[in-house]
Amino acid sequence: MSTTIGPLTAVVGAGGPEPAAVVVPGDVFVTIPGQGDGTTRDAAGLPGPQARVAISNLLGAWIDHYALTDLAHLGAVIDRAGGISLFGDHSDGSQVQRALDEKGPARGLTWQEVLKGLFEAGATWTEGDLTSSDDGAAAASVLAGAAGARVKVLPTLPVASGLSRPDETGIAHLVAELFGEPDRLPTAVIVLNGTGAPGVGASVAAHLIPAGFRVVVSQNASSFDHADTLVVANSADLRPVAERVRRLLGVGSVSVAGVPSGLGDVTIVVGRDYRTG
Repeated sequence: MSTTIGPLTAVVGAGGPEPAAVVVPGDVFVTIPGQGDGTTRDAAGLPGPQARVAISNLLGAWIDHYALTDLAHLGAVIDRAGGISLFGDHSDGSQVQRALDEKGPARGLTWQEVLKGLFEAGATWTEGDLTSSDDGAAAASVLAGAAGARVKVLPTLPVASGLSRPDETGIAHLVAELFGEPDRLPTAVIVLNGTGAPGVGASVAAHLIPAGFRVVVSQNASSFDHADTLVVANSADLRPVAERVRRLLGVGSVSVAGVPSGLGDVTIVVGRDYRTG
């Protein structure tokens, strides 16, 4: 489950040997299905359904539920728990709110420590503590059941001062360790919107991510006049993978690229025959 407070994001789950959470830094360059390139902060600022797709794409594993809250609601959760330990000091809800409200590079570390404190305190959650969710009861249950959870930070690699990119191998290992997912790199796909309709990229990604795919490029096609969806394998030996993609989408025809793209194993040019939802 993905939880977002403004640009602060964590993925919480209990699919592994014990409850665990992964802190998602805000300065990581990622592909956001349906949006193009951006940062994890940009992804976290999207409406809940799109944010779930973007963070799932980053992890290479589907997030079952999403939940959004804010500092005021978080403070109330902390006060119900009798406060939490924050950097070794006992802190109430208002103190935690002030700490998280401070901008700067230390904010991510503060978020990590807040999560540790919440899970150590065994904080309880209700639907009323969430400002938005696809299933408030289920999301609150996951959060409440995460008492004692281990808290890790998403593995990244530096690319520039203060910025980073996903460490895809490290992420695969961590997701397998914490959440019981297969320890493998997802199959890379390119999604090109050939209709111009909004929501196409995110919808396609939502079909593919749970089946072991990751969108590595999401952008418009060269034109918006594509009536039929085309699924292109990067090489002849990848044709079975492209056939699987076509089955997951429920539309389209499959071909093999004359000149491989070099970016993904499969390229999808989405046509008007594809329906979002």
